[in-house]
Amino acid sequence: MKHPNTFLMLALALAASMAAQQTPAAMSSGQAPSGTAVTNRQLNTEVQPIVKQVGVTPAIIRAAQTKLNLSGYTAGNATGHMNPSTRRAISAFQAKEGLNVTGSLDENTMSHLNVGGTDTFGAAPSDIGRGGKAAGHDIAGGHPVAATEAMGKGIGHFGKKVGEGTKSLAVTGKDKVTADHDSDKPADPPRQ
Repeated sequence: MKHPNTFLMLALALAASMAAQQTPAAMSSGQAPSGTAVTNRQLNTEVQPIVKQVGVTPAIIRAAQTKLNLSGYTAGNATGHMNPSTRRAISAFQAKEGLNVTGSLDENTMSHLNVGGTDTFGAAPSDIGRGGKAAGHDIAGGHPVAATEAMGKGIGHFGKKVGEGTKSLAVTGKDKVTADHDSDKPADPPRQ
């Protein structure tokens, strides 16, 4: 890319134009745009984007239950419904992997289980939009530093979700085929 800052400048300009369309009453009342949270109340409030959480569907829960059971954790039947045994299995998995132990399927846990990659990708673009919306509000309110921080947070959350989604969808060494089934010649041994 010849001009790496071009995307950031374009996003900030778009955010500023969106904020300029807000009514002066909304700006002076301290009302935050949807998808943002007020971080500093002044005459014109500063806002930052709120991260859009990945929706955990029954299919994701079922896939996680299956992976947990295959890995030796007792998650119960793969029903697609979160139950106490599934929560205990998730907590044990999180503890063993060094993750934040919550007992719930967050993006990091789904990534380590290699489930929900497409859903994680699906939630990523909204983070850039929320960052842009917050940045536009902050620029219109006279807070350029907060605007830059908001845009950076939106882009950062987007990048994290894309990374987690990619990791979830990546083929692991255990999943690779080790023999060529179309011929009698064995495949190359897996690289270590």
